[in-house]
Amino acid sequence: MKTKILGRKIITLFLLLALLTIFSCKENSNPVDDNTAFASSTKSITPQSGGTIELVNKNGDQIKLTIPAYALQDTTAITLEVLNSVLTNPFSQNILTTIRILPDGLKLDSAANISVTFNSVISDTTHSILYYRKQNDIAYPLETKWLNNNTVVGKIFHFSDYGGAQPTHDEITSQSNKMNYDFNYDLWDWQGFSQYVLAMLKYIEFSQLYGDDEIAQNLMDQLEQKIIDQVNAFLDLPIPEEPCGYYLQTLLKYSEMVFMMVNNEQLEQRTQDRLNETLNRCYIRGELEFDFHYCVSAEGAEICRDITGFVPFTVNTTVEPHGQISGSGNLDWAGTMTGIPSNCIYNEVGTVNVTLGGEMTIDEYGVLWMDFEIFEHATGTVTVGCDGINNTYPFNPPDVTHNIRILAEEGAELIMPIPGATGHFKWILHLTYLPCK
Repeated sequence: MKTKILGRKIITLFLLLALLTIFSCKENSNPVDDNTAFASSTKSITPQSGGTIELVNKNGDQIKLTIPAYALQDTTAITLEVLNSVLTNPFSQNILTTIRILPDGLKLDSAANISVTFNSVISDTTHSILYYRKQNDIAYPLETKWLNNNTVVGKIFHFSDYGGAQPTHDEITSQSNKMNYDFNYDLWDWQGFSQYVLAMLKYIEFSQLYGDDEIAQNLMDQLEQKIIDQVNAFLDLPIPEEPCGYYLQTLLKYSEMVFMMVNNEQLEQRTQDRLNETLNRCYIRGELEFDFHYCVSAEGAEICRDITGFVPFTVNTTVEPHGQISGSGNLDWAGTMTGIPSNCIYNEVGTVNVTLGGEMTIDEYGVLWMDFEIFEHATGTVTVGCDGINNTYPFNPPDVTHNIRILAEEGAELIMPIPGATGHFKWILHLTYLPCK
């Protein structure tokens, strides 16, 4: 496959950790080993739709688990529990009763989110974490995003026990040392390895906050070497006979780490070559789902339109030029007008013919994207009339083009607001990698 590399960039620690700040102390208590559930909810969640589960803990904090579409491989009964207390863990200052997600240990194909909206305003975000409770004495901070003064969202890659705390300086030092030596990840476990990398980055950031720059640099150097060793060991494995499923997914995750965090040109080139070779063994087909819903107001009336459907496409990976996207299909288009006299009607019905072009590319961080060039040609009719006297006319709006970029992952979405209108343009990517035979 032909790739586009925009230029070498070394990502700094602070750029990688820009989203890793969270909340303040609430419970201010030592852990208590009590796994009684205060509240529990179970839902059957399908891969195609994903889903959410919400609970409130004994402090009035709102907990929400969000599973994105296609994060699960099979329809699964997911249980979210909030416990009465804090399970034994390494931190003396805990701010959240333990959150438990079942089935324990279930790995996800894409990250899910834990959202916590605290019952009171959070005052200290600098020295607080959400964490994965790996063992009683080992905790992994999550990658998080702070939304407002009350709400934080953490990224998880598997189901387990999770909590929140404000680690002390000594606890940060102890945990970073333990994590540095507690390292044993299967080469195929990209989820666990990703969780490890993000947790170490957070502890490195904390070390810098406490002025331990030399310790932070040593931890960063050792983390970089672990990534180098892990990826080289994975690349030493032969490409499997059927590489277009989990193997390709794992390779893509490792390539992101290499291009974002490692300053090693030899490993970058080796990763790039393996990625190209693997993609060129796969036949890539998919569908781009269109979900347009918007309304435009004028002169006291409002026209609302729905444009929906799926457009199939293929990606050429075996013949030059590699990575070219080709596809076409039709969408359903319907519109109505409101705000007109009750004895009058205005209805639009039509078809939008879509042609897809563009190419699949790899950016400078080793991330795979779908760069779509979309051409839309609509034809239809509009029926207007009052008092039961209606007329139907051809309606041919101007052609429309879109140039969009979507992450090349199953279920990835792009939502675009529409200036001067309410609603949105929304595209959802569906991908299948099949062996070239």
